[in-house]
This record gives sequence, structure tokens and C-alpha cells, in this order.
Amino acid sequence: MKNLKYFPFERNRYFYGKLLTVDDFQAEQKYMNDKRRLINRFLHGSGVVCGLNVVRVDDHSISLEPGVALDFSGREIVVDMPVLKRLSLIEGFDSYTAEDEESNYLYLCIEYTEQDKNPVFNVAGSTADTEYSKVGEEYRLYLTDREPESNNTGSCYEEQKTVYWGNGIRISHILPKYVRSGQDFPFRVIVENMGQMMPVKFSYDLELNKLSSGIDDRITISFDEEQLEKARRYELTLFLNAAKIKNRQGQMKLIPGSFQLSEGGYQRNYEEPQYTGTVSIVEEELEQVIKDQFQRESLEEIMKDIYHQSIYLAKINIIRAASTYVIDSIEQMPFQQYVYNGMMSTVMDRVWEERLGRIERLLQQKDVEVKAEGPCTGQESEEEYMPFVATGSVTLNLKLGGAARQTFFSDEIVHGLGPGNVRIVLGEEYGSADGSHILYGAGNIFDDPSNPTRIEMAARVDVAKGTFVIGMKLLESTVAREVRIHWMAIMDEKEAYQGEEEQSLFIKPDTIYLKLRENCNFEAEFIGAFDCQVRWKIKETGGGTIDENGRYVAPNVPGIYEVIAESVENSELTASAFVIVRESYT
Repeated sequence: MKNLKYFPFERNRYFYGKLLTVDDFQAEQKYMNDKRRLINRFLHGSGVVCGLNVVRVDDHSISLEPGVALDFSGREIVVDMPVLKRLSLIEGFDSYTAEDEESNYLYLCIEYTEQDKNPVFNVAGSTADTEYSKVGEEYRLYLTDREPESNNTGSCYEEQKTVYWGNGIRISHILPKYVRSGQDFPFRVIVENMGQMMPVKFSYDLELNKLSSGIDDRITISFDEEQLEKARRYELTLFLNAAKIKNRQGQMKLIPGSFQLSEGGYQRNYEEPQYTGTVSIVEEELEQVIKDQFQRESLEEIMKDIYHQSIYLAKINIIRAASTYVIDSIEQMPFQQYVYNGMMSTVMDRVWEERLGRIERLLQQKDVEVKAEGPCTGQESEEEYMPFVATGSVTLNLKLGGAARQTFFSDEIVHGLGPGNVRIVLGEEYGSADGSHILYGAGNIFDDPSNPTRIEMAARVDVAKGTFVIGMKLLESTVAREVRIHWMAIMDEKEAYQGEEEQSLFIKPDTIYLKLRENCNFEAEFIGAFDCQVRWKIKETGGGTIDENGRYVAPNVPGIYEVIAESVENSELTASAFVIVRESYT
């Protein structure tokens, strides 16, 4: 296990009369193991193949589900049975002390280990000598607050660097490694709340070299948590433009003295951060550059000293008070260390083929122009959605004509896009018998002797049923017997009807620190349901008191206590908040 070097490959050469020793049999096993692990590492990579989900069992325990993973050296890690563990009994928890106020989370990691098994007497030695006849391939679980030194997933095309880490907050940038010359590209600002209870606000300026934010060679990054819904992680996407050069480095650098950070409106003391990020500006297609770079450096990077790296299964968020702790939530695979097998790759290829086919079909429709919004430099990007389009026509029968201001309606039309909000475009057909013209909008604009009947049109959409009805009003009398109307229904993916919104209940604040006998007010908030009454209760005996209005009074004993709100109308609709009671705030 300690010798992780693959090369050189040597296998036994057998001949009659060869004396086989322990070294020969060990060389036989090593040759077969190293070849298999080399294929695992280079063809499949490292990470979780299947399973290994981490589940919260109660306030103090977790369960690891069965699964398979490949480690950094291509060795197989197999968990064949569920593992139930109390968090405080897992290796590494003891190093997580109350002195470390900068983090309220731990990473659960797994790594490959071997264990000698089945002791037997050594017949070639003394009677007291024993040896182990088997080696068990096992695994080790441990906890750490350190992130992996290298994240293989995405490391070949992007890089994450920390700008600032302190006061319970972490700010980092994710930059692409390669960008096209003269083109716009996105970069992401990640804000992680690591236990900061007060709303955070910060801003800083970046000096740009061979990059630009539109017309300026600097950009301002600003963030105000009070303007957003409280979360543990925020992501901002901004856009920059690469200079029209090739094979050069673009750079962004934090301008000294520009960094400003406040918590709850109060300026905090902090060490002046330093940050420099770089991107390679290339002229070739990015896919080709990344592929060439990976093929050139993969052997060196993967095999260089076989760097040790564990697999990070989960990020466990913890609420703590002195020596007491509660598991708040669990984030699965925080660094996306997955291995996709052939079946999963086939499925993903099918998904992309269908998506690209749908885009191609949309672009082939002559009446619909599909385009993406241009980047807004320095602004958070909007998620792009592709539209679904359906077309058709309907004939409204006027019989013997109609009088001015008379109205006519079509039957209910199924547009075929399913439930959801659609936009209906209507056009009136006129001209020769084959309908050589279609008029959209006001007809009196065009000086055409064959102008159609002067009408007004409208469509009423039933969002839930996925249907609509066309209404038409005559603006003047006509002897026409019918009017043919062409329609186009357009729906964005984000407007697809999701049915009734799922009901949920939240408590504000969800976590709060109090001193002994201190009080606070909790508020219940419903989503997807009408505001209704809640029943308040405290899970732990002696955990304080709370009245029907959500006013909580802390007990005389320090600890972590769970406040529960339960809907009166629906007892299955509940929410929890945690109160950390200390003797003092320090």
C-alpha cells in the first residue's frame, strides 16, 4: 500500500526448475494490481462511481450508504453495508474545537486502507512466530475542515482562488483557464457564509490587464446580503472581455485599499487581502486547447509522486455551543468528485443530442428568431432559456358577413406546449385564394387595395389546461363569409406550469445565539399556502419556554435547543429553528 509507484512494469517469466519465492508471488500480484489501477486512474479518473450518500440520522449521527469509489491511485473503495456513525466518534472530530470560530462545518472524507488479517503460524520460523495470511482491502472515514489541494473535476478548464477568508465569511473567484481572443467570458464570485449571523456587505475593485469590463480596465465587485434571501452560499456571475491578442496572459488584481467589509452595518477589522487571477488568452477553439493541454500534461500531473488526495463525500454543517453540537444540514459531494461510467456517459450524450436537436429545429423555423441576450458587464447574468414554439391556423365562420363591432370566437384550441404561460402571436390571412399575405398588427398602415377585413384580435390563454381561445371584433361591416387567422404559441422553459406550488413552512430566524434567560421573537412564514396559525413547541425538556405568538425565553442552562413550528391546518407541515444558549457571547 505504501509503494504507489506504477512503473516500471515487470512480470514473472516462468521456466521449468524455477524456484518461486515470496518475492515472485508478490511481484505477480503487484503487476496485475498496477495494470488494473493504471486503467482505472487514466480511463475513469477518481471519485464516486455509485452510492456513498451521506444521510442525517439524528442531531448527532450520520449514515453512509453502500457504494463504490476509485481513489487517487486507481484503487477500488467498496462500502458493502450501510455504516451508522456518531459524528463525535469519527476520526478528526476532536480537532474541531470551539477555538475555531471561522468555520461551522466539517468535510467527511473516505480513503483506501489495507488491513492484515487471518493470523497463522509460520511453519518456517519458530513456534512463536505468526504471520497474517490475507490482506483486507478496507476504507477509512475521517473528518477535516481543510479543502482538497486539487479538485480534478473542472481543474483542466477553470481555477478557484480565495480572495478573502475571515469573520465567518469566505469570498473566492472561479476563473476559466482559457478564453478566446476578443470574446466575452463569464467568471464567478462565490460567497460562503461559514457561521456569520449578521448580514454581510462588502465591495472591492479589480484592476484588469488585457481584460476589460466593457470600456473600462477595472471592475467593482459589490455584495449586500440584506438584499438577498439568507443562504449559506451565494454565486454571482459577471462578464469580462478578453483583448484581441493571442497566447498571452490576462490578469485581474485586487486594488490595494479598495476592500471594504461590514457586518450588520458595522465596519470590522481585517487583514488587507491580496489577490491575483490569470487566464490564458488563445486564438484556437477552447475545446481543442483544453483537450491538447490535457493530453500533454495528464501523465505528468496524475503520476507526479502520486499525490495523496481523499474523496470528499459530504460537507456537514454544524451548530455548536461549547462542547455540544447539532448536525444542521448535509451537502452531498461538495467538490463533485464523480466518476461517470459508460452507461452514464451514454445517457448524458443522449440528453445533449436531444437538446441540440431541439435547438436546431427551432432555428429552422423561419418565423422565429432565436437569440441570446448580450452580456451585461458587471451585472449578475440571467439564466438562458430556450423557447418552445407551436404554430397553427383557425377559420372563423362569419356566415353571411358581419356588422361593425360584432364579435366572433373560436373553439378552444390546444396549442400542444402543455400547461404553462404562453405568448400568442396572431396574424390575419388575406390576398389570393392561397393566402399569399398574412397581416400582423394594424391593417391601416399598408396602402394595399387587397387589404383584409379590418378587425381586432385577441387570445385568452388557460395556463392550467394548455389551451387558448381566439376572439375577433369587426371594426367595419363586411360581406366576407370567413376570416382565417394564423397563430403562433411561444413558451419559455422557465414559464412551464409546475402545478400548485409545494407548500412549505420556514422559521425566521432559523438560528440564533442567546444568553441565559434572554428572549427573542420567532416568526413563521408559509410558502405555497395561505397564512395560517402554528403551534410552537420546544423539542428538549427544559429548553426554555415559547408562547403562542413565538416569543421565546431561554433557559438557565447553556445548550442547543430546537424550536418547532407546526401548522394547525396541516400537522405534516413543520419547520425547525435552533437556539444556541451560552453564558455569554464571548
